[in-house]
Amino acid sequence: MDTLVNFRDLGDIVTLDNKKVVPHQFLRSGEVVNISEKDKETLTKIYGLKKIIDFRGDTEASQSPDDTLVGVIYEHIDILGESANQGASLEELLSPKYDPKKAMMTIYEELVLSENAQKGYSKFLSDFINQPNETTLFHCFAGKDRTGFGAALILHSLNVSRKAIEEDYLKTNESRKPANQAILAEMKEKGASEKQMSNMLIMLNVDKAYLDYAFELIETHYNSVENYFTTVLNLPETFSEDMKKLYTI
Repeated sequence: MDTLVNFRDLGDIVTLDNKKVVPHQFLRSGEVVNISEKDKETLTKIYGLKKIIDFRGDTEASQSPDDTLVGVIYEHIDILGESANQGASLEELLSPKYDPKKAMMTIYEELVLSENAQKGYSKFLSDFINQPNETTLFHCFAGKDRTGFGAALILHSLNVSRKAIEEDYLKTNESRKPANQAILAEMKEKGASEKQMSNMLIMLNVDKAYLDYAFELIETHYNSVENYFTTVLNLPETFSEDMKKLYTI
């Protein structure tokens, strides 16, 4: 994809029981804004896209609405509520007390523990068994945190190893390099300091520690991911088995 940042298909990832995730089913990316007609055609004709799920907050989505694709349903699931709209200001990024890694850990706490996120991921995941086999593209702004955790939950339900989940998650850092450099260049042009740009780069990337922390929180508060699925996200007891039957080959 030339104009859809941080795009990839979760298909063909190998599971622990030597099956593969069905291709052209779970697509992830950054925001679907100002993409080329060629990329739109690739999504609809090659991937057979049926649904776009937008994890961004209300303000994010209204300021930069997703492009309309013919024959594709758009659904907005605000994962983090207003907290997702409160990005760090340049002044905060420059503050000696500002810790960008700590700020990222806080985001992952909210992804796991906040009621808003739990309701959002419940709706997101339940649709895969209630409305099966609809090729879905899910995204947030950068396609790294809200989207990355969503992808991790999907892959866990399909019996993918933690290592393979992490490999997909960390692909973001390479995939987003050009987009991140463009953001930093714009910041520099506006007079941002090296400290501000360094802090911003940390927040534009993902780190294995963030995903590890999310899974640790699940295990600490809910004992296991499977228990989190059923008792917190209110998914059926058979959720993971249903996912494997539908989406592994």
